[in-house]
Amino acid sequence: MTFAGCTGGGSGAASTPLPPSDPAQIFFDPSLEVDLAAFEQTSSGLYIQDVTVGNGPVARRTSRVWIEYVGWLPDGTIFDGNLGGQPYAIRLGGNEVIRGWNEGIVGMRRGGIRRLVVRPALAYGSARRGDIPPGSTLVFYLELVDVD
Repeated sequence: MTFAGCTGGGSGAASTPLPPSDPAQIFFDPSLEVDLAAFEQTSSGLYIQDVTVGNGPVARRTSRVWIEYVGWLPDGTIFDGNLGGQPYAIRLGGNEVIRGWNEGIVGMRRGGIRRLVVRPALAYGSARRGDIPPGSTLVFYLELVDVD
C-alpha cells in the first residue's frame, strides 16, 4: 500500500524484540472496537469483519476498486487514511497494496464497510514502513466506494 505521508526510512534497533505476530496475543485499544471473536479468520490468518454489507457489484481478485479507509496500530495510533477525502483507487491482485488488502477487499460489495486485522506477514513483516514499526499488526476500517 502506498502511504502519502510515509517515506520508508530507518530500521528499528536490533535489540528491540518484534511484537507478537498472532493478533490473538495483542492488546487492541478499546477505541478500535476489535473483538477477534466477532471476526472471520481466513486460512492466511487475516481477520475480516463486515460492518455493513453493501448492495452493489462485488469486488473480485482483479477488480479496480475505490476505497476510503483509516489504518491504525493496535495502540489506537492512526498511521494513514483518507476517510471523507478522495477515494484511493487500486487494482486488486497485484503489488499495489499489501496482501491483507488484496485478500480482505475481495468479496466486498459497493457500499460495504469492513474491518481488517492484518498480521505482519500480510502487511510489512519485520520491515519498518514510515511510522509503522517493524512486525506490526495493522487494523483497517475500509469503505468500498466503487468497483469496476
